[in-house]
Amino acid sequence: MSKFFNDYFTAWGGPDLDAVLAYFTDDIVYEDTTIKHGATGTKQMRRFIQASFDNVPGARFEPVGEVVTDDAFAVEWVMQPMNVRGISIGKLRDGKICEQRDYWNGAMFQVPNT
Repeated sequence: MSKFFNDYFTAWGGPDLDAVLAYFTDDIVYEDTTIKHGATGTKQMRRFIQASFDNVPGARFEPVGEVVTDDAFAVEWVMQPMNVRGISIGKLRDGKICEQRDYWNGAMFQVPNT
């Protein structure tokens, strides 16, 4: 597992919003396809991250495998402690994530307040 994605998914364990935001370009386009939520730009992304921290406290992501090129990625992960498997797919620009789409099994875990 690359240090970049290992550290990125560790940051999603919270509670530091800026630690997660540091991995995105200012024009990030982010979509959680399972819960039909998303964000465009850092202002919306900040709200999305905070909502994630609030709605799923204590969640952490364990990267399982990845395929990464200079400008694209696919990372499989498991959200713990719920044991929910998912994948993030996206694009990279200048060493940061500029697009990301998450796909995960919503039947395994219903996110509160969505």
